[in-house]
Amino acid sequence: MKTILYYFTGTGNSLAVAKAISTRLPDTELVPIPKLMLAGEKVIVPDDTNIGIVYPLYAMGLPKIVVNFFTLLDLSHAGYVFSVVTEGGKSGSPTKQITALCEKSGHILDAAWWIQMPDNYIPFSAPPEKSVEKTIRENALRKVAVIVEDIKNRRNSIVGFSVLGNVLKLMYVPFIRNINNFDKKFVVSPSCNGCQICVRICPVNNIRALPHGKKEWLHKCEGCLACLQFCPVEALSCGGKTANRPRYHHANATVEDMLEQKGSIETN
Repeated sequence: MKTILYYFTGTGNSLAVAKAISTRLPDTELVPIPKLMLAGEKVIVPDDTNIGIVYPLYAMGLPKIVVNFFTLLDLSHAGYVFSVVTEGGKSGSPTKQITALCEKSGHILDAAWWIQMPDNYIPFSAPPEKSVEKTIRENALRKVAVIVEDIKNRRNSIVGFSVLGNVLKLMYVPFIRNINNFDKKFVVSPSCNGCQICVRICPVNNIRALPHGKKEWLHKCEGCLACLQFCPVEALSCGGKTANRPRYHHANATVEDMLEQKGSIETN
């Protein structure tokens, strides 16, 4: 049974989970959501295919780019539809939101899971210590193995928010309403070396390179922090709050992974 995993990632956590699923599930294809959004064409899935959506939790809800992806996605021919959300805590899954999106796109949501991954939203707090990070990633792989068995058998498994998650989800509407202007918080320090990695990896092409190594943000930000986390000299901070906090991206995530997500692999 063919499976297609549509994914979005900012730091590599969701990509790592998508890859872990694909290596355990025969005949699985990974398809990046930013690449499809940049193309802007309708996405019609093959008949009776397993369709998975893998994405990070943003303020107890879906990233805006994932919500918008559903306007392109036709699920009417799918056989089994599931979502996997990665998150820094243990709040659960925003099933009401993604259930409504799936139904509008032509198919019910058959299963929804959440997987804890290392917390990476450094405007709020520093990422975990390396030893803790390693434990979290190992636990995530064990949970992936269980999820894969459910997918193979097309089991219905809907996991919603915990009580705390249901309280915290009140943050989502104001957060996502202003997300495109999130880039107004970014500050570039004099340590910037002009490498333009931030420009190249932004999943929505929100950063424009200017002469003399300067940059301009175009206010269509997704708040994924890929630009900040992957900067090799840590020249970007978020309103100054993150200047002294360690950066984070998944241990196996590379700049090339981020470029591939938007379909713009480059060779030097």
